[in-house]
Amino acid sequence: MTSLLEILPGVVKELIKHVPELAFEITDWNSVKRDLPMLTRRIFMGSGVDELKEAQERRIGTFITHSKRSTPKESAAEAKAKGDALLRFYFAQLFCPEGIFVDLRDSKLQWDSGKLLYAPNGFWYRFSDSFREGILTLYDGFYTSNDSKFEAGLIATGLLGRSWSSEDQLGIKTLFRAHFGSSLEHPMRFSLRQFQETFLKIFEFLLRKKVKLSSEFMIFGIYLVTLYLSLEKYGGEHEVKSLYLEVAGSGIK
Repeated sequence: MTSLLEILPGVVKELIKHVPELAFEITDWNSVKRDLPMLTRRIFMGSGVDELKEAQERRIGTFITHSKRSTPKESAAEAKAKGDALLRFYFAQLFCPEGIFVDLRDSKLQWDSGKLLYAPNGFWYRFSDSFREGILTLYDGFYTSNDSKFEAGLIATGLLGRSWSSEDQLGIKTLFRAHFGSSLEHPMRFSLRQFQETFLKIFEFLLRKKVKLSSEFMIFGIYLVTLYLSLEKYGGEHEVKSLYLEVAGSGIK
């Protein structure tokens, strides 16, 4: 595992520093090995970037404008609006079966005349339909308070086993609800440290259950890290539930 970590592309190594180390113990490294050549080619050669940009502009162009550079520095009000727009884009990408751009760090973003501009690099990934739809089902179940959907999303993403005891099923649901924080009822302020702490508890639980997570979950974890890095920098509070419901109800096809 150590040797594999050493040959990861630089941007991936930089970002996984923010992922709790315990995550590596429950990762299926065979799936990481399969994805590594593809990710390396994309990051260093930019392969597939233009095609994904075009697909996103057709499907979720309401939520993003792609650009070639960024010029940060906004007022507090602009940073809050920029953070809201980033959350919309974060959710909207999950509705895009063609793939997501993983790196949402602020260096890639610009707020210009009320629009979020994004300058993507080659770090993009296409989730399997089952995983992507599982994540969306998980979010939908949480933000609509639908426990059966919430449970179905956890199962589809490999985070809950159908054969688990009712106590364990309740345990992992409780941990994920804690991870989502106050976003169901109140505006949420994003803290990378809190994100790490809540995910560490989830990883400890999954380690006890001998769960192995695929490379898809590792990529999703990095995607979340980049979101938190930007939103923590902006410092505002965000109505995450209403932003998710806005995107989910927008009729993306």
